[in-house]
Amino acid sequence: MSHSPQVRVVKSNGSSSMKVSRANEDAKVWFRSERVFLTGDNDWWFQTREGVDIGPYETQFEAEIEAGLLKELLRVEEDAAGVESAIRQFVLDSYSIGRPLRPCFREPLPRKAAAG
Repeated sequence: MSHSPQVRVVKSNGSSSMKVSRANEDAKVWFRSERVFLTGDNDWWFQTREGVDIGPYETQFEAEIEAGLLKELLRVEEDAAGVESAIRQFVLDSYSIGRPLRPCFREPLPRKAAAG
């Protein structure tokens, strides 16, 4: 008898979600795009763990893809200065390809403590 979960990917309101269940348990729905949101101006944005909202994007799909790209860039950074630099470069690169982003800081990025 196998106890591996049954996984099914479904679409709901344009968001990808995954329904996971095990035998004799109710399925739970997990959403991939919980950090992607739509504004009143019909622009799509995504939130980073560092407290930065990045956008606007024309579609939810575009925002999800870009969020994944930035996540991979941030994965290799080891400190706050590297994270801040990677986010800054990500935004600056958007200008060079003609799709300028406008980052909004929900809170200041953490600063590395000065050596004393």
